[in-house]
Amino acid sequence: MQAVVRWSVVAMLMAIGVAGSAVQAEYASGGPTVLEIWKAERRMELRRGEQVVRQFQVVLGVAPRYAKESRGDYRTPVGHYYISEKHVSRFHRFLGLSYPNVDDAERGYDRGLIDANEWADIYFANLNRNSPTSATALGGRVGIHGFGDRPFIPVDWTEGCIAIRNEDIEYLYDVVPVGTEVVINE
Repeated sequence: MQAVVRWSVVAMLMAIGVAGSAVQAEYASGGPTVLEIWKAERRMELRRGEQVVRQFQVVLGVAPRYAKESRGDYRTPVGHYYISEKHVSRFHRFLGLSYPNVDDAERGYDRGLIDANEWADIYFANLNRNSPTSATALGGRVGIHGFGDRPFIPVDWTEGCIAIRNEDIEYLYDVVPVGTEVVINE
């Protein structure tokens, strides 16, 4: 019954045009800014439209293979996200990602990790382009950040975040707005 209610809400929102309007507005400007990460290559690109503006070497979670599934698994997510927040942190600067997204929530619901109310909270946070809750078994507070006081060492050490050199996160922090699409590939 809960799944029927969840998908009824989604269908209703799509029918009245609420879902997807933010994405349409972003692409209407002709040349969105996108961050794309290839985990296997430990590489990230900043693109504006089809132009690669800059590339970065990245460090990932301690368990870098496969997509993040739950709090404490030390995996870096895989999928389509957006920058949901920006702030100074112990790792220099932090660009928060919209993890968990709706696909992550759906998998978590199907596996019994979250209930229908938690699924709905994640769904509506993503619909409104806000930061999803991190207070579920899926975890959260995943982002792109610097190394803080650590020297740059190309060894995976985060709890699931994407770490880049401090000077690189300073650059991104200044040029990448909240709402920027982030694509993370295996």
